[in-house]
Amino acid sequence: MANTLGVNIDANAVLEQLQKEQETYVPKKKTEFSVKNYLQARLGPEETSKTLTIRLLPFSPEGGTPFHKVFVHTVRVDKEVSPGGWRMFVCPAHNDIEGRQKEHCPFCETSAKAREMKFSATTELEKKKYGDVEFMNRAKEAWVVRVIERGHEEDGVKFWLFNNSRKKDGPYDKIMNLYKQRWEAGQAKGKENNIFDVNNGKDLILTLSKDSNGKTVIQVADDDERTPLSENYEEAKAWIEDKRTWSDVFTTKPYEYTSIIVCGGIPVWSKEKQGWVEKAQMEEYKKELEAMELQENLTHQSRDFSKFTEDEDKELSF
Repeated sequence: MANTLGVNIDANAVLEQLQKEQETYVPKKKTEFSVKNYLQARLGPEETSKTLTIRLLPFSPEGGTPFHKVFVHTVRVDKEVSPGGWRMFVCPAHNDIEGRQKEHCPFCETSAKAREMKFSATTELEKKKYGDVEFMNRAKEAWVVRVIERGHEEDGVKFWLFNNSRKKDGPYDKIMNLYKQRWEAGQAKGKENNIFDVNNGKDLILTLSKDSNGKTVIQVADDDERTPLSENYEEAKAWIEDKRTWSDVFTTKPYEYTSIIVCGGIPVWSKEKQGWVEKAQMEEYKKELEAMELQENLTHQSRDFSKFTEDEDKELSF
């Protein structure tokens, strides 16, 4: 009998690799849009204040921190695009999204071009103008968390996306300051006081109001009582293991769409062109089509009956 080699092809490793490859090429089912996917942590036009009570979930089904940093563009838009006049777009160039390659971003390209023009500008006025364009279109840091909204547990997991504050006074900073205070107070007593604990933690109370400039301000407090995420173990487990990811809910827009936004336009879908076009161009295109149809109707060829003789006319049928 021949000697047995000490090295072999592992059947389990082969099957595991095959499974990963098959998973890689299985198209991911698109998450349907639903307002229930989002925590409505903003005030409507008629609202002056409101309170939300939430419970943070681990950001991943595997556990870990509740917070995940992403990059977004928050830009001024036409009110037909967003009634508030501002909209947040996930940056396709700066975010690492599983299963997808990074893509070109019109906002980033505009920011980079403005930066070049700022350095070549010859006057302070020009430098400021290009500097403003650079800053407005730059990708900025934001945070995403998964939460359960108390009073609306039937909605399941909701996602909350909010900007990172350079002044360190945003929701992330306020939540983390509260967490740190409770943790250090517990450590002083020899206890682990983790208010994010899913088994024996605390809900967070968000109080939304408007400042003198009309900007929404969020205050954060923790509930008095310690509670589990849910009294129902299976329900809590299902929430934590929810397979939806932040990029399923906050999708990136096509390049053609954001190219129109960055120029201050209104994107509309064109069935004829099978793509996004600027609203004004769409209206102009429709006018051209109508003009062409009208011209075709006016120049439609018909028979000239005046040239027919009486005998020929008798032979005509309609």
